[in-house]
Amino acid sequence: MKVYNIGLIGRGKMSKAFQKEIKKSKKFNLIKIISKRNINKKSQNIKKFFESNKFNLIIITSPVASHYKYLRYAIKKKKNIIVEKPLVENFNELKKIYKLNRNFKQKIMIHHNDVLNFEKFKIFKDNFKKLKKIEMVYGKNDVTNTYNKPFFDWLPHPLALMVKYFGLPKKFNILKFSRNKKKDRILEDLKIEFLFNNLKIFIIFSNFLKKRTKKIFIFKNIKKEIYDGYKKKNRRTIKILLEKFYKKDKINEISSVFKTYELLFKIDKKLLNYN
Repeated sequence: MKVYNIGLIGRGKMSKAFQKEIKKSKKFNLIKIISKRNINKKSQNIKKFFESNKFNLIIITSPVASHYKYLRYAIKKKKNIIVEKPLVENFNELKKIYKLNRNFKQKIMIHHNDVLNFEKFKIFKDNFKKLKKIEMVYGKNDVTNTYNKPFFDWLPHPLALMVKYFGLPKKFNILKFSRNKKKDRILEDLKIEFLFNNLKIFIIFSNFLKKRTKKIFIFKNIKKEIYDGYKKKNRRTIKILLEKFYKKDKINEISSVFKTYELLFKIDKKLLNYN
């Protein structure tokens, strides 16, 4: 049986979640964990980490500002890669990674939670033509957020899902956007309308909701289905991701998500000029 030996970057919440699932599997073996503290102590540590022959899979759970640097190292050293979303921080980094990825022969996956759930449980199993409207509501009461743009951390979830199943919209409109700084955190409230041929998709995000929310309301004429991303069965996406990664001989998600992140950066640009 093939075993993937892992070098893990990061010691935060997502790193611990990966560690928990890796321990349960005989197909994955955690060899080394490296954090920002390790990297800052010795500047050479990170290069030695990527050059190591002890592991053939790099899992990146560090903040998005570091993703481009680590993805570039991993691709050049021909390591298999799993990376937390958002993929990269800006469109220039996206184009460079896309170019580097053209001749990359190893596996690379991005942890888009809801896409994994929709694939696993076949939520969109019916004809899309029946759909009239979808509302995607995301956010939580984020008391200690350290993001400059909280929406940027949340939007890849619904955007990856939307682009995978419906492609790019004909157009999108910012219906509402407010941004306020309160003490050491930034509060945002956002609503975007995406227009397709016979379908409207609304993405609603707020990081000062009363409770944590990740719900998708799927309207089929008068019938409504609800997907709750925080239900117990929908919170096992790392297990699903590792299973998919192991089963697929070839899997490279950079090309398939390029349009998702291109759209994210277009939204980001439009929000900068929103009055």
